Amino acid sequence: MAEELAKKGRTILVAMDGSKHAIHAFEWYVQNVYTETDNVIIAHCAERRFPNPPSALIARTDLDTSRFEYRKNIQDMMKDYDDQVKEVFKTIDHLAKKYNIKHILEFYHEPPVVSIIMAAEKHNADMIISGSRGNGTIRRTILGSVSDYIVHHSNVPVCIVKHEDEHHKLN
Repeated sequence: MAEELAKKGRTILVAMDGSKHAIHAFEWYVQNVYTETDNVIIAHCAERRFPNPPSALIARTDLDTSRFEYRKNIQDMMKDYDDQVKEVFKTIDHLAKKYNIKHILEFYHEPPVVSIIMAAEKHNADMIISGSRGNGTIRRTILGSVSDYIVHHSNVPVCIVKHEDEHHKLN
């Protein structure tokens, strides 16, 4: 896939999950950093967030049948997941088309902290652009921060773009 764009300038990796924070980061990049010679790689990173197949298939016998909540089977969960990914891809492609940005869109199943670094190394990126959700200190301490991880583990410059809705939050 990387051969689709002949390297003529910088390779910029944009981390994209379809959120307003990622969209804002992409738009900021286009308006402030982008040049026509850039090779833009958009990395969509999303782990599958449904239970392992054995646990999802176990029927609960301890519930009263009138209160039994049917669980979706694995195929339905996978279809829902795939539909969500397709919607994010549509959003990304629409956004790139809006700004006339030629790009390569890649999908990674690993956690974003791993995928973004791997994608940057794979494509020999010159820079990583990512949004920031603006989590507060407690949440960031407990859950970790994708942007913090990228900044500390990347071998290339990283630009973390905060959404204007997050500027007022105290850290």
